[in-house]
Amino acid sequence: MSPGWRDIWHVGVRASKSRKLVASICGVPTEIRVRDQKFKVIEINFLCIHKKLRSKRLAPVLIKEITRRCYLNGIYQAIYTAGVILPKPVSSCQYYHRPLDWLKLYEVGFSPLPHGSTKARQIAKNHLPNETSMPGLRPMEVKDIDAVQELLERYFRRFDLNQAFTKVEVEHWLVHRDTVKEQVIWSYIVEDPQTHKITDFFSFYNLESTVIQNAKHKEVRAAYLYYYATEAAFTETEKGLKERLLMLMNDALILAKQARFDVFNALTLADNPLFLEQLKFGAGYGQLHYYLYNYRTAPIAGGVNEQNLLDENKRGGVGIVML
Repeated sequence: MSPGWRDIWHVGVRASKSRKLVASICGVPTEIRVRDQKFKVIEINFLCIHKKLRSKRLAPVLIKEITRRCYLNGIYQAIYTAGVILPKPVSSCQYYHRPLDWLKLYEVGFSPLPHGSTKARQIAKNHLPNETSMPGLRPMEVKDIDAVQELLERYFRRFDLNQAFTKVEVEHWLVHRDTVKEQVIWSYIVEDPQTHKITDFFSFYNLESTVIQNAKHKEVRAAYLYYYATEAAFTETEKGLKERLLMLMNDALILAKQARFDVFNALTLADNPLFLEQLKFGAGYGQLHYYLYNYRTAPIAGGVNEQNLLDENKRGGVGIVML
């Protein structure tokens, strides 16, 4: 129910007799920029089909139906992501994972034990301090919305593909309300103690996975890096940006650990190649491919080179994080 949402963009298919939900697809309206060209799109997400119906060609039917509904409301472009190659990605990013509770990840089969290492060594390698290090770091509040929106706008306009956040979207997506029982988003800002100016911002969100056939653990709590921004990006030749991001993201890992997360996930988008390896993120097996519907543009950098390895020179491309 993001700002501008309509219930007609939340499409479900039910079984005629049991009335059980067997398929769904959702769309969220927003505005994006592709190389400074700003236009309205629908973010397509949560395409889900029951296992028993996955060979029935139901996905194209759902896609055609939500496309029709978007056309009726004057929106003719869409953005979506997938873990599989479709014709044709505008960009591709690699998943990276940083263990927070390595032993649990090993016990559920997520993290392997490297050859020649021991459990104790891996636990020590992934150890994090108990307290954050940045002065002025605190949770984001409603009063910070204007400053965060302005900082995000400037920061992400540096990328070829970025989201044009409005203040109401920042409030909806990035501010946690204490009245909501289950916390989904964690957002933090750094406020300069002298000037009280907000100089930095970062956020991550919760996405849990069920563990099947494991007597000890029932779920894995994964924190995904969401949006972030820092004033250090606007210094001459981005001097100090890498060091600032290393400090910010190290504190993000500590806060995620304090929030009982087991692993911290990130993609190679935005400026992430500057800190992933240094903060002991490991490359995953999965990729996330970005697609634009009904919009043609030259390929956009995804933070990796032709061998799918981290490359700081391939930054400046993708600046959109899809939940």
